[in-house]
Amino acid sequence: MTQGVVEIRGMNPLYNRYRYFINNFTGIDYTLDTSVDAMPLPQANDESNILTKTQGNSMRITITWVMATEDETVVLPNNVVDDQWTVSIGADINDLKETNGDQKYPNGTIKTPDEQARFLLEDFQNSGVEFRYAIVVGDTKINKTGVIERVSMKKTGSTPVTYQASLTFLVGNVVTITGSE
Repeated sequence: MTQGVVEIRGMNPLYNRYRYFINNFTGIDYTLDTSVDAMPLPQANDESNILTKTQGNSMRITITWVMATEDETVVLPNNVVDDQWTVSIGADINDLKETNGDQKYPNGTIKTPDEQARFLLEDFQNSGVEFRYAIVVGDTKINKTGVIERVSMKKTGSTPVTYQASLTFLVGNVVTITGSE
């Protein structure tokens, strides 16, 4: 990672290939769920309970942070080859356009809280079954793939404008079927 503590990467081969950096997180929550069924036996104590693992594990990573004005852009092209399905050509912020054809982010950077919120809600969101993402938590070296399950933001204050934001990442292998049979 060139900057930031947490990095979210869009890994689609042809579009949405950006890297979003979270520099000032307030919390990271890792939830690993292991599904176990319990079958308590009649007339037996708790240690006689029969436990069976009938499903796999699931993990969610939730990051909370304060979006504030940054000195440098928090969005870069994703030129990282994450796996055999990704390519090394990142998307260009300057290609994001308004409906009238004007550049969405005129300076080619995304620094302000409003720009960050707009980017996450309009340009980085999961809008198809083929959308895959990676999350890299810098200090821990945790690097997982999956999908962005939830983004939530709350705008606070008027000067300076900030957002309280959270992002929930569901870890897993995004499976899609393409083509015709």
